[in-house]
Formats: sequence, C-alpha cells, structure tokens
Amino acid sequence: MTAAHLAGVLEAIAQALRALPSGDQAAFVMPAMSPVPAPPPAPPPPPAEQPAQAQETAPGGTVADWLKTYRMIIADRGYDAQTVKNRTTSLRYIETHLGARPLRAIKPHEIASLLKTCTPHKAGRVLGELRDIYTEAINNGEAENSPAAHVKPPRAPGLRKRLTLEVWQLMLELSKAGPQRWVYAMLLLSLATGQRRADLAKMKFSDVVDGCLRIEQQKKARKLIGARVAIPLTLRLAATDMTLGDVIELCRDIGAPGEHLLRSKGGKPIEMSSLSARFREHIVAVLGPDAHKQFEWPSLHEVRSLSARTYIAEGMAPATVQTLLGHKHAEMTAIYLNDRGLTDAEWKTVECA
Repeated sequence: MTAAHLAGVLEAIAQALRALPSGDQAAFVMPAMSPVPAPPPAPPPPPAEQPAQAQETAPGGTVADWLKTYRMIIADRGYDAQTVKNRTTSLRYIETHLGARPLRAIKPHEIASLLKTCTPHKAGRVLGELRDIYTEAINNGEAENSPAAHVKPPRAPGLRKRLTLEVWQLMLELSKAGPQRWVYAMLLLSLATGQRRADLAKMKFSDVVDGCLRIEQQKKARKLIGARVAIPLTLRLAATDMTLGDVIELCRDIGAPGEHLLRSKGGKPIEMSSLSARFREHIVAVLGPDAHKQFEWPSLHEVRSLSARTYIAEGMAPATVQTLLGHKHAEMTAIYLNDRGLTDAEWKTVECA
C-alpha cells in the first residue's frame, strides 16, 4: 500500500467520524488490525563439520616388542634344548609375519590366514605358541584378550601312511650302497629300539650299562624326567636276525671314533634334521615320488610304530612293547599298534580253544 493510498483511507475515516452524533463518536472503536505474523525464526545453522578423527590405533607396543619379554619368560621355564629349538622356530615365524603389528590389534582372521601358510604340523605349533604368547601378555597387562583363543588350526589332509616291513627292508638294502654309512645303522637301530628321532640322535656307547642300552627319553610330557627304558642287548628281531648288541657293534664301524652311536664319517653326531632328511630320500627313492600325497608320506617316526608291530608279530607281549616305547598308558601303545588299514584286506582266522 502506497503512502498516498494510506492517507486517503485515513481521511475517509475521519470524515465518517465527524458525521456521527457526538455520543456515538465516543463509542466508536476502531477494530484492531491483526498483526502481521512474524516470519518463523531461521533454523540454526548446521554445526560445522568436524574433521574426521584419525583412526585409532591399538595402544601398546608391537608383537615384536612383547616377544622380547616373552622370550625371557619361556627361558625361565626350564625346557630342554630341543623344546627351546622348536619354540624358537615358531617364534621366529610369528615375528617375521606379525612382528610389526600392534599386539592388541591382531585379529583372529589374521592368525587364521597365517596358519594357512604352514603345514598342518607347523600350524599346530604356531597356533599353540600364539595362544601362550597372549596368555602371558594378558597376565602381564599387555593385552585384554587373546585373538588366538578360538582359532582352529587347518585340518590335516590325512594321516601319515604306516611304514611296512617290506618297504623298510628295501630302504635298508639301498642304504648299504650309500655314501653315508650311518643311514644303514640308523634304520637298524630305530627298528631294534623303537625310539624317537631325538633319542636315536643322542644315544651313546656310554649308555650301555649292565648289559642294557639305557635311554632316558627326551620327551617329558609335563614330567620332570622322560621315561627311562633299559633294553637288553640280547633282544633279537627275527626280521633282521640281529640282536641289539649286534646293531651297537655295527655302529662302531660307521665312521671315525666318537661317543655317539650315530655319527658322521668324521665322528661328529648327526643332527636330527639330517636323520629325517636321509630317511625321506631313501623312501622316495624306493617307492617313487608319486607313491603318497604330500602329508601322507611315512616319516622316520613311523619306524617306531613298525618296530612295535614287528615285535608283536614275533610274539612279544603288548605290555613289554609298551615298556619298550616308554608309554605310561596302554591306550597310547595301541595307537602305535594300529596299522591304519594295512591289513584290512587280509583274512583273519578265528582261533579255536
């Protein structure tokens, strides 16, 4: 509305008032004009966008940092040399792949992925080590939980095949012509005694006491000492037509004089890894490289089962075999006596009273 228009409206109202009687002028009330509604308040401006916070990193040090302390912890546990060696190998593998990561930031899927890069046996060792690493970290306030607690190791593709006496005999013949004479002695000694690789490697001529070969097994299974087995030198295997004493005498001539039964040409003791490597070479040479799948090849440890099964076949009592193997429980001996299907196809004769 323009100013001129508004002035005209006011003049018209004034003229109307003058035309009214004087009494009515006082009663006349100009109706109130409705106020123009105020515009709604403007909405408050949106809060200024906050800068994105940097992704939080887990507090604390790296896996490698904690392993420095962890190595001191396990050094105080009194493990034997071979256990320390095995655990050191696993720790080195863990540190190589996870060492730079924050200890508290490791996720279960990272551990599961790491285990897939290992053989099933190695995966079990690595997982066991990781669980212990985090147990100690929690106990020392360096972690709140263990990402390894519920991780499962990869399933082994299959059990190792049992070694047969026939294959062992072929390996023995092959070893006779080989350049390392101790391999021949190793095969005979392992079958005659039924002992583990670690015990074969540490056998000494001084262990022969009172007509027996005395063996304190290195595997302690949470005991203060390993099983102690005294094997008479007169123990004979028909499969080789040799006594244990014969085998020990043969060991005297495999190399330069030395205190160990199994030793190199120069008289030095043989590393356990070499025992396994030469065994693998001989069995592959006898059977061919495609005889078994990757994880099914019989290892040197399988001679332990073959020894038990051979002694049983030759009439040794199961309880005596249990003593020979150093087992506390007969159930463990039964596992070694299980041939894992080697004789499933054979006919079993029912003995009559």
